[in-house]
Amino acid sequence: MIDLILRNGFVFSDGIFEDHDIAIDKGKIVTFNDREPAKKEIDLEGKYVVPGFIDSHTHMLNLGLQIIRLDLATCITRQDALAKIKDYAQKNKNKVIVGYGWDESNWKKGEHYYLNKDELDFCKKPVVLYRRDGHMAVLNSAALKKVNLEKKDGVVKEEELNLLAPLVTPSAEEIKVALTKAASFAISEGATAVRDFVDLKTLKAYSEVSLPIKVAKSIYANEYFDGFQTGTNWGVKTFLDGSIGSMTAAHAGWKKDNLKMSLKEFASFAQEFWRKGVSIAVHAIGEIAVETAVEAFYNSPITNSIEHFELMPDGILEKVGHTVISSQPNFLQWALPGGLYDNRLGRTWLTKNNSFREFLDEGLSLAFGSDCMPFGPNYGIYYATSTPFENQKISFEEALIAYTEGGARLLRNPLIGRISPGFYADLAIFDNKYATDTNTLKNKKPLMTVINGKIVYESARAFADAE
Repeated sequence: MIDLILRNGFVFSDGIFEDHDIAIDKGKIVTFNDREPAKKEIDLEGKYVVPGFIDSHTHMLNLGLQIIRLDLATCITRQDALAKIKDYAQKNKNKVIVGYGWDESNWKKGEHYYLNKDELDFCKKPVVLYRRDGHMAVLNSAALKKVNLEKKDGVVKEEELNLLAPLVTPSAEEIKVALTKAASFAISEGATAVRDFVDLKTLKAYSEVSLPIKVAKSIYANEYFDGFQTGTNWGVKTFLDGSIGSMTAAHAGWKKDNLKMSLKEFASFAQEFWRKGVSIAVHAIGEIAVETAVEAFYNSPITNSIEHFELMPDGILEKVGHTVISSQPNFLQWALPGGLYDNRLGRTWLTKNNSFREFLDEGLSLAFGSDCMPFGPNYGIYYATSTPFENQKISFEEALIAYTEGGARLLRNPLIGRISPGFYADLAIFDNKYATDTNTLKNKKPLMTVINGKIVYESARAFADAE
């Protein structure tokens, strides 16, 4: 008797949806349409079943801290953000107020400018608020004094953020709580595996918690140690530039030192790790950084990934080769006319960013992730399938593959990312309108998430089942 049969599902397999039963035993899919008795059966009544999502670019610690600390991501006006900060500061007994996720570009017209020190000086305790992209923060006077910084506006960017460690670094226990919260949130979004970028403290915390989700860990290059590259661990992470929102991307006309390494420097850096058989995930957003990454990775002896790959120089795709493009379709939320990219970069770049259609037409390997802005595969899939620009727009099925099979290839795990006999039973189950009602896709949550054949999340008792 096998463990579980999911009957009457509309199953995404080999790029199409078909009516299937799914028989599961010992954590893996054993067959379709098997009439063998099972310990448990669930009638899906025609609901949609897709492979569990694989988020190829996450920061699980930051996601968890945003949940347990101050979350500003949902604030839609400046007044909302400031009111939430004041309320949290009054009620919270922590010595330092740390918040995440504010995004001035999402606030109403006339408010598209950064938070500043003067607005936060109502609080006598140190206040540190990270912008949504994580490449800048705004501090109040008390926080600036604690870290011996002088900033008229309170804005701190890029490498200077390292100076904030005494104020914001979580305890070992808080890290474990944050990872646990993040994992629970991820599976509630239908994710069954992630690639997480970690430091040594987070790596240690992972060894001390038991999480249902599969995690491939990529360590920051400056903390790499011999012996890291074992099991599911995945290479090192480094940076070539910053972000568009913080104006620290390596983009023509912006500061030249936004490019953190020249081509020669980055190529030398890469060779050091390749000699050890270690892959590199490099953050590259601006077109200068993207070109630097592509040129350095050209003819690499091992497969690497370029994270984001947002602004695309002309003629660059033919040099990408076997490098994986690890993109975030949810970034298209800023790429609409009148949006952040239009305002920061100009109208020319609206059709030269996040060119998913061109990536796939070129036959390149595309893996989707969220960068936790926000964490939510369907949020990203919505934008990739509804964008008005043809160079970005891909089909629903192509987006699903990028968020499942694409991630599996990147993680080098041949037994996840597909619904097929012999694969791990990692599944996300959605309602009967999932693939047909695109207007609700953006915020669609799964009814159930299954990992290794076990139900790890269920939104409600939505299924008739028999023991």
